[in-house]
Amino acid sequence: MKAALLLSLLACVFLSACCPKKPATAPGQQPEGFALLYDVTSQEQDVDKLLWVKDPGPEIAAWVKDIATFNKDVTTQLEAWKADGSLTNLSELSLPPAEVEARARAASETTGDLLFDTDADLRVVMIYSQLQSLGYCSDLCYAIAELPYGEPMADTLTKWTDRYHALQDTGFKMLKTGAINGDAPAANTSATAAPSPSDKGNTDTSHGPSGN
Repeated sequence: MKAALLLSLLACVFLSACCPKKPATAPGQQPEGFALLYDVTSQEQDVDKLLWVKDPGPEIAAWVKDIATFNKDVTTQLEAWKADGSLTNLSELSLPPAEVEARARAASETTGDLLFDTDADLRVVMIYSQLQSLGYCSDLCYAIAELPYGEPMADTLTKWTDRYHALQDTGFKMLKTGAINGDAPAANTSATAAPSPSDKGNTDTSHGPSGN
């Protein structure tokens, strides 16, 4: 019974980045870019909870934990900006109903794969699903930084873009080193130090989107 409840909890948490929590509103009403980012990060910060019942191997597990930790940092900073008035919207996603339904369907199918696939299939689904999420977050941070309402936070957004891209690169490398077969040694996924999400003072050279 407890195992069934835990699986239900994880099904709601893992990959919920594909399933927005709020109903759609008319596009352009608010700076929805930050709300879209928050909708992903506030749920991806718990992605490591799948490791309670699934073991993808040490390398993938370490990578998933890094992803969860960084998304928690980003979520905390977004909430701080909302609290101090720098942001006014972290809830209205401005997505059309068809997009909401499509994301919900995709999230449901992928979560089922993660919970019930064999170990080898689990590792494949876990890596590819997180690569998709990381690419989306990287591109979204880049896009927000280019918009007028993102300019005040552009330095931090650029650092987040780079960090998401670095985590994504780690995932791509694991696809080439045998992690899918569970025979690769644990990787130092923190080799690229995670920038502080609250650091808005340093100016970095802007990088383009990840291309995913």
